[in-house]
Amino acid sequence: MGDLPQWLTAVPIAHRGLHDPSAGIPENSLPAFESAIRQGFPCELDVRFSADGHLVVIHDADLARLTGRPGPVSGRTAAELRALRLSGTEHGIPRFTDVLDLVDGRVPLLIETKHAHPLDGRGIEAALLGHLRAYRGEVAVHSFDPVAVFRLRRLGIRCPLGQISGLLSHADPVSRALGRSLVANFLTRPDFISFELAGLPSRAAAYWRERGRPVLAWPVGSAAQARRAHESADNIIFSGFVPSSEH
Repeated sequence: MGDLPQWLTAVPIAHRGLHDPSAGIPENSLPAFESAIRQGFPCELDVRFSADGHLVVIHDADLARLTGRPGPVSGRTAAELRALRLSGTEHGIPRFTDVLDLVDGRVPLLIETKHAHPLDGRGIEAALLGHLRAYRGEVAVHSFDPVAVFRLRRLGIRCPLGQISGLLSHADPVSRALGRSLVANFLTRPDFISFELAGLPSRAAAYWRERGRPVLAWPVGSAAQARRAHESADNIIFSGFVPSSEH
């Protein structure tokens, strides 16, 4: 695509919203997104399918860490997920439509697609784009999965599209090597790269940055890390601190 919107490269992005567990604001919750909106930060969030085919906003595939109830997100309906409590608070797991209604274009959204399997055929990309066609706010979409990036490109996505990478320490050796090298970019042609801060500087990320693909460093958890990130990246996806008001 052409020039990227300024927010994607110049305004720090709140990782899973502006969450603060000590204040009872869990990650990827409606209060976390509202908190980011109040301070003018774009929000990064994760979407995956519920058992009944709704897009819900949660990072983990398993519910244990965030709700204390082991089991896959994909094994419960959207209503059941909303009824669960996030991190011991009164807040449940929102549907993607709940987040769109709340944000309503007040800040941009950076959306990560999550899959039960890399070759998941349930159409999460098509479902996501179906919601975005009716949404008037600014958005960008990114994914770890080059197949998802390829699908989104083939579906004619009209917003910025990014490839996520980094150290990929939990991937198998072949996937790790391919992912770190960003070699799939030659096929999928993402508009930007989201790269794990611990893996920067990266020759692969620098290669694409020199060719006009901005790099977003994640997760950035302090002012010191932000300064380091800006040596190799154009913007940050942050959590655990609030960047300077000069953003």
